[in-house]
Amino acid sequence: MPVLRKNILANYVGQAWMAMMGVVFVPLYIRLLGMEAFGLVGLMLSIQALSMLLDLGMGGVLNRELARRVHNIDTARTLGDLVRTFEWLVWPITLVIAVVIWLASEPLANHWLHPNHLTRVETAHAIAIMGLAVALQWPSSFYSNGLSGLEQQPAMNMINAGFATLRGAGVLAVLYWISPTIMAFMWWYAAMGACQSLLSAIVLWRLLPVNADRRAHFHSEEIRAAGRFAGGLFAITALSITVTQLDRIVLSAMRPLVEMGYFSLALSIAAGMGRMIQPMFNALYPRYSKLVSLGEYQALAHLYHLSNQYLSVVVAAISAILMIFSRDVIYLWTGDAAIAAKVAMPLSILVAGTALNGLMNLPYALQLAHGWTRLTVGANLVALILGIPLCIWAVGHYDIVGAAFLWFAINFGFVAIAIPLMHRRLMRGGTTSWYLQDILPPFIAATAVGTFSRWLFPTLPRNLQGIFQLSVISGITLCAAALASPAVRTMVKQKLPALLK
Repeated sequence: MPVLRKNILANYVGQAWMAMMGVVFVPLYIRLLGMEAFGLVGLMLSIQALSMLLDLGMGGVLNRELARRVHNIDTARTLGDLVRTFEWLVWPITLVIAVVIWLASEPLANHWLHPNHLTRVETAHAIAIMGLAVALQWPSSFYSNGLSGLEQQPAMNMINAGFATLRGAGVLAVLYWISPTIMAFMWWYAAMGACQSLLSAIVLWRLLPVNADRRAHFHSEEIRAAGRFAGGLFAITALSITVTQLDRIVLSAMRPLVEMGYFSLALSIAAGMGRMIQPMFNALYPRYSKLVSLGEYQALAHLYHLSNQYLSVVVAAISAILMIFSRDVIYLWTGDAAIAAKVAMPLSILVAGTALNGLMNLPYALQLAHGWTRLTVGANLVALILGIPLCIWAVGHYDIVGAAFLWFAINFGFVAIAIPLMHRRLMRGGTTSWYLQDILPPFIAATAVGTFSRWLFPTLPRNLQGIFQLSVISGITLCAAALASPAVRTMVKQKLPALLK
């Protein structure tokens, strides 16, 4: 457990830092580039997510297999061959991503997007460079999966957080002193992506228990052995990414590019919250896989419910504040009342959807640890089939609010329907305890405290007093959510006597 605690802590520190880097500089980007050009940044993030379709399940397979093999002396010798085999696929796919986006740049600029201030030529040029930026950063995800499978989250987070800082803060120097254009922005991201991928590869290879007697080689048997699980992961990835990006795809096609800028602003905050969820998945998925491979199902059940309770505390506290104080958060952040009024409602809806999506992370990790992908494939397929007409209708009638609602509706369906279906096969009989003990208490407590605080403070001033008030409210909300969780109360009862001595 000490290694698990260390990994969770490292993940939270790293993700918190990356979330801050992804959010804190956004008002400056908008001021220097304009809301329309910032819409292209949002498009880049969507294309980056879509590029993960070409992962073909390799990252998930690497994560699971490293976690399963590294604890066995005989299988640990095969890890180098496993990584080398997938590398022969990863780097050619990187080239494919760059070429495909370059070829699509003019059609996207001329027939899909609706720029008003940027010319079509400028937009196409920015998308072409965007393709290079997306492609060069793409391999870093594969190597991060490898580091996660080895339970080397501190190293992984140091790399990711370091390059998040170089991207977020470094691009400001480029925009201020070299060129305040979207093209300069994209070139800097491309350079940082290349450096991150190369460094991640070097660190993974140095941490692998590679067989010293021979060099690692390509083995087609590794691909064939991973085929079924990788195929399931690919289907999940393809469907989930399409579902996740559906609102952005429809919005970019139906509305002016500036609307994409506003939506990207709301997404950047919701994504920052999402980064507070990912650390638990990154740390616990390898541990779930290890316990399944060892057949320690009682320990797995205990860890599963315990980890869900801790995760729900974090999700409940953050989501309650962002939903209830959405307008104040945006105004404190940007200093623009008009932007705050425009983005507040979509942000609240996106945060609600992200909270529900976050709660699905550990059940999903449990499914992957058992090699079971069919449920998630089916759920995402149904969500996509129903989501396409719903999204077109919602965006057509309600603009960015309608786009945000799709994300909430899909994830509400996941939590309400997929969780009971999963517990019919895994952790049988655990549905009621998952809802009533693991999840609901922190959410009820956080919502109650947040609503009461909203009544006490109808508006927050944009000064140090407002920041202090929001910080105090956030702290009280977190404490209330934590004390409502059975796991946290038990821990407090165990630790408090020792602390009082």
